[in-house]
Amino acid sequence: MFLRNLPIDIREQAAVERRRRQEKERLSRIFNVKYRTIGVDRVALDEQIQERERLKQFERQRNDAFDCEMIRNDFKLISLEQDELSQQRQYAQDLNDYRRMYQRPEDAREWDLNDPNRWKYLTPTRVKDDDARLGLSSAQIFTGEDLQQSARKKAQQEQLKNDFDIQIMAKIRKVERERLASHLYDCKQLELSERGNMFEQIENECYRAMQLATRNYNEILANETKIRHNERKCQQTEEQLAELGTTVFSDMLTENIKDVLDARGRIIVDRWKGMTKDQLDDIRHQQLTQIAERRKLDHTQKNFDEIWGKYANAIAKQEIITEQKVKDDHRQSCRHLADENQHLSRKQRAYQDYLNTNLYRSVPTAAFYTQFNTSSR
Repeated sequence: MFLRNLPIDIREQAAVERRRRQEKERLSRIFNVKYRTIGVDRVALDEQIQERERLKQFERQRNDAFDCEMIRNDFKLISLEQDELSQQRQYAQDLNDYRRMYQRPEDAREWDLNDPNRWKYLTPTRVKDDDARLGLSSAQIFTGEDLQQSARKKAQQEQLKNDFDIQIMAKIRKVERERLASHLYDCKQLELSERGNMFEQIENECYRAMQLATRNYNEILANETKIRHNERKCQQTEEQLAELGTTVFSDMLTENIKDVLDARGRIIVDRWKGMTKDQLDDIRHQQLTQIAERRKLDHTQKNFDEIWGKYANAIAKQEIITEQKVKDDHRQSCRHLADENQHLSRKQRAYQDYLNTNLYRSVPTAAFYTQFNTSSR
């Protein structure tokens, strides 16, 4: 188990190790000039976060181990309690069996005094009213007692039984009368039902006869209506043929030009059937004229577009030449600026050499710097 491998002073040891590691990290940060002057040590912070996570994981595993051990102990405790309860029940059962077999109440010496049924076996003080043991001093017979109570109750019970028998017979006769009345009522209802069925059958026969007569009458009327419809249809056909012939040979279908124009020379709309050949030739001539004019306009627009394209190309070439000239001027300016920077660099380098060789001759050694910051406090 994980729990058995844990040291006893794990918290104290972890705290000591943590303080030592923090002291080492603090020394490294203090004596590191780069991190002290620039900023926070990111690597050290990451290591601290990892160490904290590791400690949390370690603590979590330790808690899980304790939880597992606690659960196992609880199971053991429950098992022991169940075993103890089982032993107690078995002990109580054995004790009860021993008492039932070897310590019965009727085997005791004072059982005759504690027997609950001992009064049942004794002779009662008074058996009946004419008991020979009863005397004046027995205090069992008193004036005003109902000595015939048992006989009177018996007679009353007999009378009550007779009354019940009379009531039962009366109820049986009443039920029989009701049954007979119900039977007569059913017979009467059956007779009325048969008579109603007979009347209904007669009514249905009369209704069928009326329906048959009505159907015959409707068939006769339908035949007459059909004959009149055929005659009307033939008459309409003849009228339509006559109207068709009149329309075919009329001026409307023969397209007489005289009938299309009115007295003022205008077209009558309901008689006009279309334009003549001369009118169609005139419209075609106008369409050809419009097509020629359209082609002339397209040719003029095409010439204008060609001239405009040449002008745009000339302007584009001029822009390219101007842009190239600007680039050359910029390149020349950059070259002049680079020469100037090189001249300044040479002057700065000469001045730095003068400072290092002539002005600052004594250079401090490493021993000069090691005398400072020898502790973290």
